[in-house]
Amino acid sequence: MALPLNIDDLINAKTVESVRIEFKQGWNPYSILKTVCAFANDIDEYGGGYVIVGIGEQDGSPVLPPSGIEQKDLDNIQRDFFKLCQDNLKENIFPIIEPVLFQGKWILVIWVTTGEQRPYKASDSPGKNAQMKIFVRHGAITKEATREQEIRLGELSIYKHYDDRINPRATIDDLDLGLMLTYLQEVKSQLYKEAQGMSLVDLCLKMQIARGAAENIRPLNVGLLLFCKNPENFFPGCVTNLVEFEDDAGTKYAEKQFSGPVHFQIRQIMDYFNSTILKQYVRKEQKVAETTKFFNYPYQAIEETVVNSLYHRSYENPTPNEIRVYRNGANRRIEVLSYPGPLPPIDENALLQLKVTARNYRNLKLGDWLKNLRLAEKYATGIPTIVDSLNRNGSPKPILSTDEAKTHFLVVVNTHPDTPIESENTATELEIISLSDLQQKILEQLVKEPSTQNEIKGHLHINTKAELDYLLGKGLVKAKKSGKSTMYFITPEGRESLNNNF
Repeated sequence: MALPLNIDDLINAKTVESVRIEFKQGWNPYSILKTVCAFANDIDEYGGGYVIVGIGEQDGSPVLPPSGIEQKDLDNIQRDFFKLCQDNLKENIFPIIEPVLFQGKWILVIWVTTGEQRPYKASDSPGKNAQMKIFVRHGAITKEATREQEIRLGELSIYKHYDDRINPRATIDDLDLGLMLTYLQEVKSQLYKEAQGMSLVDLCLKMQIARGAAENIRPLNVGLLLFCKNPENFFPGCVTNLVEFEDDAGTKYAEKQFSGPVHFQIRQIMDYFNSTILKQYVRKEQKVAETTKFFNYPYQAIEETVVNSLYHRSYENPTPNEIRVYRNGANRRIEVLSYPGPLPPIDENALLQLKVTARNYRNLKLGDWLKNLRLAEKYATGIPTIVDSLNRNGSPKPILSTDEAKTHFLVVVNTHPDTPIESENTATELEIISLSDLQQKILEQLVKEPSTQNEIKGHLHINTKAELDYLLGKGLVKAKKSGKSTMYFITPEGRESLNNNF
Protein backbone atom coordinates (compact mmCIF):
# COMPACT_ATOMS: atom_id res chain seq x y z
CA MET A 1 0.00 0.00 0.00
CA ALA A 2 1.10 3.58 -0.67
CA LEU A 3 1.83 6.36 1.82
CA PRO A 4 -0.45 9.41 2.26
CA LEU A 5 2.09 11.93 0.94
CA ASN A 6 3.97 12.79 -2.22
CA ILE A 7 7.13 10.65 -2.49
CA ASP A 8 9.03 13.12 -4.67
CA ASP A 9 8.34 15.92 -2.17
CA LEU A 10 9.50 13.65 0.67
CA ILE A 11 12.78 12.62 -0.97
CA ASN A 12 13.60 16.22 -1.89
CA ALA A 13 12.63 17.52 1.60
CA LYS A 14 10.01 19.88 0.18
CA THR A 15 7.35 19.14 2.79
CA VAL A 16 9.32 17.22 5.45
CA GLU A 17 12.39 18.61 7.22
CA SER A 18 15.66 17.01 6.13
CA VAL A 19 16.53 16.10 9.75
CA ARG A 20 13.50 13.77 9.67
CA ILE A 21 14.80 11.84 6.66
CA GLU A 22 17.65 9.31 6.61
CA PHE A 23 18.85 7.79 3.34
CA LYS A 24 20.43 4.33 3.20
CA GLN A 25 21.99 3.13 -0.04
CA GLY A 26 21.61 -0.51 0.95
CA TRP A 27 19.89 -2.75 3.47
CA ASN A 28 21.92 -2.37 6.70
CA PRO A 29 19.57 -3.86 9.33
CA TYR A 30 21.09 -2.74 12.64
CA SER A 31 22.01 0.74 11.46
CA ILE A 32 18.43 1.16 10.23
CA LEU A 33 17.10 -0.29 13.50
CA LYS A 34 18.92 2.39 15.54
CA THR A 35 17.44 5.13 13.37
CA VAL A 36 13.94 3.64 13.71
CA CYS A 37 14.41 3.62 17.49
CA ALA A 38 15.60 7.25 17.45
CA PHE A 39 12.67 8.43 15.30
CA ALA A 40 10.21 6.64 17.61
CA ASN A 41 11.80 8.33 20.65
CA ASP A 42 11.44 11.69 18.84
CA ILE A 43 13.23 13.65 21.56
CA ASP A 44 12.93 16.95 19.67
CA GLU A 45 9.20 16.44 19.03
CA TYR A 46 9.51 16.60 15.25
CA GLY A 47 6.79 14.00 14.69
CA GLY A 48 8.91 10.94 13.85
CA GLY A 49 10.71 10.45 10.56
CA TYR A 50 11.42 8.41 7.43
CA VAL A 51 14.16 5.94 6.53
CA ILE A 52 14.56 5.59 2.76
CA VAL A 53 16.47 2.50 1.64
CA GLY A 54 17.91 2.35 -1.87
CA ILE A 55 19.09 5.96 -2.10
CA GLY A 56 22.54 7.10 -1.04
CA GLU A 57 23.30 10.35 0.75
CA GLN A 58 25.96 13.01 0.22
CA ASP A 59 26.24 16.10 2.43
CA GLY A 60 22.70 15.58 3.68
CA SER A 61 21.16 15.37 0.20
CA PRO A 62 19.91 12.31 -1.71
CA VAL A 63 22.15 10.91 -4.44
CA LEU A 64 19.93 10.61 -7.50
CA PRO A 65 19.09 8.71 -9.58
CA PRO A 66 18.65 6.05 -6.89
CA SER A 67 20.80 2.93 -6.72
CA GLY A 68 17.62 1.05 -5.81
CA ILE A 69 16.87 -2.43 -4.47
CA GLU A 70 16.41 -5.56 -6.56
CA GLN A 71 12.70 -6.30 -6.87
CA LYS A 72 13.28 -9.95 -5.96
CA ASP A 73 14.69 -8.86 -2.56
CA LEU A 74 11.78 -6.64 -1.51
CA ASP A 75 9.62 -9.33 0.15
CA ASN A 76 12.55 -10.85 2.06
CA ILE A 77 13.67 -7.45 3.35
CA GLN A 78 10.16 -6.63 4.57
CA ARG A 79 9.91 -9.97 6.40
CA ASP A 80 13.37 -9.46 7.91
CA PHE A 81 12.43 -5.95 9.01
CA PHE A 82 9.29 -7.16 10.80
CA LYS A 83 11.29 -9.83 12.69
CA LEU A 84 14.08 -7.34 13.40
CA CYS A 85 11.63 -4.97 15.09
CA GLN A 86 9.95 -7.82 16.96
CA ASP A 87 13.19 -9.24 18.40
CA ASN A 88 15.36 -6.15 18.78
CA LEU A 89 13.13 -3.24 19.82
CA LYS A 90 11.74 -2.68 23.28
CA GLU A 91 8.93 -1.66 23.53
CA ASN A 92 7.74 -3.22 20.27
CA ILE A 93 6.86 -0.91 17.40
CA PHE A 94 6.11 -1.90 13.83
CA PRO A 95 6.55 1.05 11.46
CA ILE A 96 4.98 1.05 8.02
CA ILE A 97 7.44 -0.19 5.38
CA GLU A 98 6.44 0.52 1.80
CA PRO A 99 8.06 -0.49 -1.53
CA VAL A 100 7.97 2.44 -3.97
CA LEU A 101 8.97 2.57 -7.64
CA PHE A 102 10.92 5.84 -7.94
CA GLN A 103 12.72 7.01 -11.08
CA GLY A 104 12.62 3.47 -12.46
CA LYS A 105 14.13 1.85 -9.33
CA TRP A 106 12.58 0.12 -6.34
CA ILE A 107 13.18 1.74 -2.96
CA LEU A 108 11.77 1.09 0.52
CA VAL A 109 10.26 3.87 2.62
CA ILE A 110 9.97 3.21 6.36
CA TRP A 111 7.56 5.61 8.09
CA VAL A 112 8.19 5.91 11.84
CA THR A 113 5.74 7.93 13.94
CA THR A 114 6.37 9.20 17.46
CA GLY A 115 6.01 6.25 19.82
CA GLU A 116 3.43 6.05 22.59
CA GLN A 117 5.65 4.14 25.06
CA ARG A 118 8.86 6.15 25.12
CA PRO A 119 11.73 5.59 25.77
CA TYR A 120 12.44 2.84 23.22
CA LYS A 121 15.57 0.69 23.14
CA ALA A 122 17.23 -1.13 20.25
CA SER A 123 19.98 -3.75 19.98
CA ASP A 124 23.24 -2.00 19.24
CA SER A 125 24.59 -4.92 17.18
CA PRO A 126 23.77 -8.49 16.09
CA GLY A 127 24.90 -11.49 18.13
CA LYS A 128 24.95 -12.62 21.74
CA ASN A 129 26.90 -9.64 23.04
CA ALA A 130 24.34 -7.11 21.80
CA GLN A 131 23.06 -4.59 24.33
CA MET A 132 19.71 -2.81 24.38
CA LYS A 133 20.33 0.94 24.25
CA ILE A 134 18.25 4.09 23.88
CA PHE A 135 18.95 5.98 20.66
CA VAL A 136 17.97 9.55 19.78
CA ARG A 137 18.47 11.95 16.89
CA HIS A 138 20.72 14.98 17.24
CA GLY A 139 20.06 16.95 14.09
CA ALA A 140 20.63 14.43 11.30
CA ILE A 141 22.76 12.11 13.47
CA THR A 142 21.55 9.03 15.35
CA LYS A 143 23.39 8.48 18.64
CA GLU A 144 23.06 6.83 22.03
CA ALA A 145 21.05 8.90 24.52
CA THR A 146 22.68 10.62 27.48
CA ARG A 147 21.27 10.24 30.98
CA GLU A 148 19.64 13.68 30.72
CA GLN A 149 17.99 12.68 27.44
CA GLU A 150 16.67 9.46 29.00
CA ILE A 151 15.00 11.54 31.72
CA ARG A 152 13.57 13.88 29.08
CA LEU A 153 12.08 10.93 27.17
CA GLY A 154 10.43 9.73 30.36
CA GLU A 155 8.82 13.14 30.76
CA LEU A 156 7.66 13.16 27.13
CA SER A 157 6.03 9.75 27.50
CA ILE A 158 3.55 11.21 29.99
CA TYR A 159 2.27 13.82 27.53
CA LYS A 160 0.40 13.17 24.29
CA HIS A 161 -0.32 15.98 21.85
CA TYR A 162 -4.00 16.85 21.75
CA ASP A 163 -4.30 16.40 17.98
CA ASP A 164 -2.87 12.86 18.29
CA ARG A 165 -5.46 11.72 20.85
CA ILE A 166 -8.51 9.57 20.14
CA ASN A 167 -11.75 11.53 20.29
CA PRO A 168 -14.19 9.39 22.33
CA ARG A 169 -17.22 11.43 21.21
CA ALA A 170 -16.65 10.77 17.50
CA THR A 171 -17.08 7.73 15.28
CA ILE A 172 -15.44 6.77 11.98
CA ASP A 173 -18.59 7.95 10.20
CA ASP A 174 -17.80 11.51 11.31
CA LEU A 175 -14.87 11.45 8.86
CA ASP A 176 -15.68 12.25 5.25
CA LEU A 177 -14.28 9.94 2.58
CA GLY A 178 -14.58 12.64 -0.08
CA LEU A 179 -12.41 15.06 1.91
CA MET A 180 -9.79 12.35 2.42
CA LEU A 181 -9.68 11.47 -1.28
CA THR A 182 -9.48 15.15 -2.23
CA TYR A 183 -6.47 15.55 0.04
CA LEU A 184 -4.67 12.49 -1.36
CA GLN A 185 -5.33 13.66 -4.90
CA GLU A 186 -4.06 17.17 -4.18
CA VAL A 187 -0.75 16.03 -2.68
CA LYS A 188 -0.39 13.50 -5.53
CA SER A 189 -0.13 10.55 -3.16
CA GLN A 190 0.05 7.09 -4.72
CA LEU A 191 -2.46 6.08 -2.05
CA TYR A 192 -5.17 7.98 -3.95
CA LYS A 193 -5.64 5.22 -6.55
CA GLU A 194 -5.49 2.42 -3.99
CA ALA A 195 -8.01 4.20 -1.76
CA GLN A 196 -10.75 3.80 -4.37
CA GLY A 197 -11.16 0.15 -3.37
CA MET A 198 -10.59 0.50 0.39
CA SER A 199 -13.13 0.72 3.18
CA LEU A 200 -13.35 3.94 5.18
CA VAL A 201 -11.90 2.20 8.25
CA ASP A 202 -8.94 0.77 6.33
CA LEU A 203 -8.16 4.12 4.73
CA CYS A 204 -8.32 5.91 8.10
CA LEU A 205 -5.91 3.38 9.61
CA LYS A 206 -3.60 3.67 6.62
CA MET A 207 -3.55 7.47 6.90
CA GLN A 208 -3.08 7.12 10.68
CA ILE A 209 -6.02 9.37 11.52
CA ALA A 210 -7.84 6.70 13.56
CA ARG A 211 -6.83 4.21 16.22
CA GLY A 212 -8.21 1.65 18.64
CA ALA A 213 -9.20 -1.97 19.07
CA ALA A 214 -10.63 -3.64 15.96
CA GLU A 215 -14.17 -3.44 17.33
CA ASN A 216 -13.81 0.19 18.45
CA ILE A 217 -11.80 2.18 15.88
CA ARG A 218 -12.26 5.90 16.54
CA PRO A 219 -10.93 9.07 14.86
CA LEU A 220 -7.98 11.04 16.16
CA ASN A 221 -8.54 14.73 16.75
CA VAL A 222 -6.28 15.60 13.80
CA GLY A 223 -8.51 13.52 11.53
CA LEU A 224 -11.59 15.44 12.66
CA LEU A 225 -9.84 18.81 12.24
CA LEU A 226 -9.02 18.01 8.61
CA PHE A 227 -11.54 15.47 7.33
CA CYS A 228 -14.78 16.20 9.18
CA LYS A 229 -17.17 18.57 7.39
CA ASN A 230 -18.13 20.25 10.67
CA PRO A 231 -15.18 20.01 13.09
CA GLU A 232 -16.71 22.83 15.15
CA ASN A 233 -19.19 20.23 16.45
CA PHE A 234 -16.27 18.69 18.34
CA PHE A 235 -14.04 21.76 18.73
CA PRO A 236 -16.05 25.00 19.23
CA GLY A 237 -12.82 26.97 18.80
CA CYS A 238 -12.38 25.67 15.23
CA VAL A 239 -14.06 28.78 13.83
CA THR A 240 -12.67 32.12 12.66
CA ASN A 241 -14.67 35.33 13.04
CA LEU A 242 -13.62 38.21 10.78
CA VAL A 243 -14.68 41.77 11.62
CA GLU A 244 -14.08 44.73 9.29
CA PHE A 245 -14.21 48.16 10.93
CA GLU A 246 -15.05 51.12 8.71
CA ASP A 247 -14.26 53.84 11.27
CA ASP A 248 -11.80 54.52 14.09
CA ALA A 249 -14.51 54.38 16.75
CA GLY A 250 -15.49 50.83 15.78
CA THR A 251 -19.18 51.71 15.48
CA LYS A 252 -19.45 50.76 11.80
CA TYR A 253 -18.43 47.22 11.05
CA ALA A 254 -19.28 44.09 9.09
CA GLU A 255 -18.85 40.49 10.25
CA LYS A 256 -18.08 37.24 8.47
CA GLN A 257 -17.53 33.73 9.85
CA PHE A 258 -15.36 30.92 8.46
CA SER A 259 -15.79 27.31 9.58
CA GLY A 260 -15.09 23.79 8.34
CA PRO A 261 -11.83 21.80 8.10
CA VAL A 262 -8.73 23.76 9.09
CA HIS A 263 -7.15 23.84 5.62
CA PHE A 264 -10.49 24.88 4.09
CA GLN A 265 -10.71 27.79 6.54
CA ILE A 266 -7.19 28.95 5.67
CA ARG A 267 -7.97 28.99 1.96
CA GLN A 268 -11.38 30.61 2.36
CA ILE A 269 -9.93 33.36 4.55
CA MET A 270 -7.08 34.02 2.12
CA ASP A 271 -9.46 34.01 -0.87
CA TYR A 272 -11.50 36.66 0.93
CA PHE A 273 -8.43 38.73 1.76
CA ASN A 274 -7.12 38.44 -1.78
CA SER A 275 -10.38 39.57 -3.36
CA THR A 276 -11.42 42.20 -0.81
CA ILE A 277 -8.57 43.49 1.37
CA LEU A 278 -5.18 43.06 -0.30
CA LYS A 279 -4.26 45.62 -2.96
CA GLN A 280 -1.19 46.46 -4.99
CA TYR A 281 -0.04 50.01 -5.70
CA VAL A 282 2.43 51.46 -8.16
CA ARG A 283 4.41 54.41 -6.87
CA LYS A 284 5.82 56.75 -9.52
CA GLU A 285 8.03 59.65 -8.58
CA GLN A 286 8.25 62.76 -10.70
CA LYS A 287 11.30 63.07 -12.97
CA VAL A 288 12.21 59.42 -12.31
CA ALA A 289 11.56 56.69 -14.89
CA GLU A 290 11.39 53.77 -12.44
CA THR A 291 8.26 52.78 -10.55
CA THR A 292 7.97 50.90 -7.26
CA LYS A 293 5.28 48.30 -6.58
CA PHE A 294 4.05 47.50 -3.10
CA PHE A 295 1.03 45.98 -1.36
CA ASN A 296 -0.96 47.43 1.49
CA TYR A 297 -0.42 44.02 3.12
CA PRO A 298 1.81 41.38 1.46
CA TYR A 299 -0.03 38.10 0.82
CA GLN A 300 2.66 35.82 2.26
CA ALA A 301 2.79 37.66 5.59
CA ILE A 302 -0.98 37.55 6.03
CA GLU A 303 -1.23 33.91 4.95
CA GLU A 304 1.48 32.83 7.39
CA THR A 305 -0.22 34.79 10.19
CA VAL A 306 -3.56 33.11 9.46
CA VAL A 307 -1.96 29.65 9.21
CA ASN A 308 -0.12 30.12 12.51
CA SER A 309 -3.32 31.18 14.26
CA LEU A 310 -5.05 27.92 13.29
CA TYR A 311 -1.99 25.67 13.52
CA HIS A 312 -0.70 26.73 16.95
CA ARG A 313 -3.94 27.44 18.82
CA SER A 314 -5.40 24.99 21.34
CA TYR A 315 -8.50 23.18 20.14
CA GLU A 316 -9.34 22.38 23.75
CA ASN A 317 -10.07 26.10 24.14
CA PRO A 318 -13.64 26.86 22.94
CA THR A 319 -12.99 30.52 22.01
CA PRO A 320 -12.92 31.07 18.21
CA ASN A 321 -10.08 32.93 16.51
CA GLU A 322 -10.78 36.52 15.55
CA ILE A 323 -9.43 38.64 12.70
CA ARG A 324 -9.98 42.40 12.84
CA VAL A 325 -9.44 44.58 9.80
CA TYR A 326 -9.27 48.36 10.36
CA ARG A 327 -9.77 49.77 6.87
CA ASN A 328 -9.79 53.50 7.61
CA GLY A 329 -8.33 56.01 10.00
CA ALA A 330 -4.82 56.88 11.05
CA ASN A 331 -3.92 53.36 12.19
CA ARG A 332 -5.00 50.99 9.43
CA ARG A 333 -4.06 47.44 10.34
CA ILE A 334 -4.97 43.75 10.52
CA GLU A 335 -5.11 42.01 13.91
CA VAL A 336 -5.19 38.22 14.25
CA LEU A 337 -6.14 36.91 17.68
CA SER A 338 -5.92 33.23 18.70
CA TYR A 339 -6.26 31.31 21.94
CA PRO A 340 -4.47 30.70 24.21
CA GLY A 341 -1.01 32.30 24.21
CA PRO A 342 2.31 30.69 23.18
CA LEU A 343 3.86 27.75 25.00
CA PRO A 344 6.92 28.20 27.25
CA PRO A 345 9.62 29.38 27.01
CA ILE A 346 8.12 32.06 24.74
CA ASP A 347 6.97 35.04 26.80
CA GLU A 348 5.96 38.67 26.32
CA ASN A 349 9.57 39.84 26.08
CA ALA A 350 10.49 37.26 23.43
CA LEU A 351 7.49 38.29 21.34
CA LEU A 352 8.35 41.98 21.58
CA GLN A 353 11.84 41.21 20.29
CA LEU A 354 10.47 38.82 17.61
CA LYS A 355 12.67 36.08 19.08
CA VAL A 356 10.49 33.01 18.63
CA THR A 357 12.77 29.97 18.77
CA ALA A 358 10.84 27.46 20.89
CA ARG A 359 10.26 23.93 19.67
CA ASN A 360 7.13 23.10 21.67
CA TYR A 361 4.05 22.47 19.55
CA ARG A 362 0.44 21.87 20.51
CA ASN A 363 -0.57 20.23 17.24
CA LEU A 364 2.38 18.26 15.92
CA LYS A 365 0.34 16.01 13.60
CA LEU A 366 -1.75 18.87 12.23
CA GLY A 367 1.47 20.65 11.27
CA ASP A 368 2.62 17.67 9.20
CA TRP A 369 -0.63 17.55 7.23
CA LEU A 370 -0.56 21.32 6.59
CA LYS A 371 3.04 21.10 5.41
CA ASN A 372 2.11 18.34 2.96
CA LEU A 373 -0.46 20.79 1.56
CA ARG A 374 2.27 23.49 1.54
CA LEU A 375 0.17 25.68 3.79
CA ALA A 376 2.54 25.64 6.76
CA GLU A 377 6.23 26.46 6.93
CA LYS A 378 8.86 24.07 8.24
CA TYR A 379 9.64 24.16 11.94
CA ALA A 380 10.46 27.51 13.60
CA THR A 381 10.27 29.46 10.31
CA GLY A 382 6.75 30.93 10.51
CA ILE A 383 7.51 34.22 12.29
CA PRO A 384 10.75 34.82 10.31
CA THR A 385 8.71 34.33 7.12
CA ILE A 386 6.23 37.01 8.23
CA VAL A 387 9.02 39.44 9.15
CA ASP A 388 10.89 38.83 5.88
CA SER A 389 7.76 39.25 3.75
CA LEU A 390 6.89 42.56 5.42
CA ASN A 391 10.48 43.78 5.12
CA ARG A 392 10.63 43.02 1.38
CA ASN A 393 7.37 44.92 0.90
CA GLY A 394 8.69 47.94 2.83
CA SER A 395 6.08 47.43 5.56
CA PRO A 396 6.58 47.93 9.32
CA LYS A 397 7.59 44.94 11.44
CA PRO A 398 4.73 42.92 12.93
CA ILE A 399 3.76 43.41 16.55
CA LEU A 400 3.44 40.16 18.53
CA SER A 401 2.01 40.15 22.03
CA THR A 402 0.41 38.12 24.78
CA ASP A 403 -0.51 38.79 28.41
CA GLU A 404 1.21 37.59 31.57
CA ALA A 405 -1.16 34.63 31.90
CA LYS A 406 -0.75 33.79 28.18
CA THR A 407 -4.49 33.68 27.59
CA HIS A 408 -4.18 34.85 23.98
CA PHE A 409 -1.74 35.46 21.12
CA LEU A 410 -2.12 38.68 19.12
CA VAL A 411 -0.39 39.52 15.84
CA VAL A 412 -0.74 43.06 14.46
CA VAL A 413 0.23 43.83 10.86
CA ASN A 414 0.17 47.53 10.02
CA THR A 415 -0.51 48.73 6.51
CA HIS A 416 2.34 49.91 4.27
CA PRO A 417 3.12 53.56 5.17
CA ASP A 418 2.52 54.73 1.57
CA THR A 419 -0.89 53.09 1.23
CA PRO A 420 -3.35 55.76 0.05
CA ILE A 421 -6.95 56.11 1.13
CA GLU A 422 -8.90 53.08 -0.06
CA SER A 423 -9.63 52.75 -3.75
CA GLU A 424 -12.01 50.42 -5.54
CA ASN A 425 -9.17 49.21 -7.76
CA THR A 426 -6.98 46.27 -6.79
CA ALA A 427 -3.98 47.93 -8.43
CA THR A 428 -3.64 51.71 -8.18
CA GLU A 429 -0.96 54.00 -9.54
CA LEU A 430 0.22 56.28 -6.78
CA GLU A 431 2.05 59.36 -8.00
CA ILE A 432 4.62 60.72 -5.58
CA ILE A 433 4.55 64.49 -6.07
CA SER A 434 7.68 66.40 -5.20
CA LEU A 435 6.74 69.46 -3.17
CA SER A 436 8.64 72.71 -2.78
CA ASP A 437 9.32 74.00 0.72
CA LEU A 438 6.55 76.59 0.34
CA GLN A 439 4.03 73.99 -0.87
CA GLN A 440 4.87 71.80 2.12
CA LYS A 441 4.33 74.74 4.48
CA ILE A 442 0.94 75.45 2.89
CA LEU A 443 -0.15 71.85 3.39
CA GLU A 444 1.16 71.86 6.97
CA GLN A 445 -0.94 74.96 7.65
CA LEU A 446 -4.04 73.32 6.17
CA VAL A 447 -3.48 70.20 8.29
CA LYS A 448 -3.94 72.43 11.34
CA GLU A 449 -7.10 74.11 10.01
CA PRO A 450 -8.81 75.09 6.74
CA SER A 451 -7.74 78.62 5.75
CA THR A 452 -8.38 81.37 3.22
CA GLN A 453 -5.66 82.54 0.85
CA ASN A 454 -5.17 85.70 2.91
CA GLU A 455 -4.85 83.68 6.12
CA ILE A 456 -2.23 81.45 4.52
CA LYS A 457 -0.39 84.53 3.20
CA GLY A 458 -0.53 86.07 6.68
CA HIS A 459 1.04 82.98 8.27
CA LEU A 460 3.76 82.54 5.65
CA HIS A 461 4.34 86.22 4.80
CA ILE A 462 4.46 85.55 1.05
CA ASN A 463 2.07 85.43 -1.91
CA THR A 464 0.88 81.83 -2.30
CA LYS A 465 -1.55 82.04 -5.26
CA ALA A 466 0.69 80.14 -7.72
CA GLU A 467 1.40 77.38 -5.19
CA LEU A 468 -2.28 77.03 -4.27
CA ASP A 469 -3.21 76.74 -7.95
CA TYR A 470 -0.59 73.98 -8.34
CA LEU A 471 -1.86 72.09 -5.28
CA LEU A 472 -5.45 72.44 -6.50
CA GLY A 473 -4.48 71.08 -9.90
CA LYS A 474 -2.83 68.03 -8.30
CA GLY A 475 -5.86 67.36 -6.10
CA LEU A 476 -3.85 67.89 -2.91
CA VAL A 477 -6.14 70.68 -1.69
CA LYS A 478 -9.73 71.63 -2.42
CA ALA A 479 -11.49 74.97 -2.33
CA LYS A 480 -14.94 75.72 -0.94
CA LYS A 481 -16.86 79.01 -0.99
CA SER A 482 -17.71 80.34 2.45
CA GLY A 483 -19.64 83.59 2.07
CA LYS A 484 -17.42 86.00 0.17
CA SER A 485 -14.27 84.04 1.00
CA THR A 486 -12.81 80.83 -0.40
CA MET A 487 -11.66 78.27 2.15
CA TYR A 488 -8.87 75.85 1.28
CA PHE A 489 -8.55 72.47 2.98
CA ILE A 490 -6.20 69.53 2.55
CA THR A 491 -7.41 66.32 0.87
CA PRO A 492 -6.44 62.75 1.87
CA GLU A 493 -4.14 62.74 -1.16
CA GLY A 494 -2.54 65.92 0.17
CA ARG A 495 -1.86 64.25 3.52
CA GLU A 496 -0.31 61.27 1.73
CA SER A 497 1.86 63.54 -0.40
CA LEU A 498 2.96 65.52 2.64
CA ASN A 499 3.96 62.30 4.45
CA ASN A 500 5.90 61.09 1.40
CA ASN A 501 7.92 64.32 1.22
CA PHE A 502 9.28 64.05 4.76
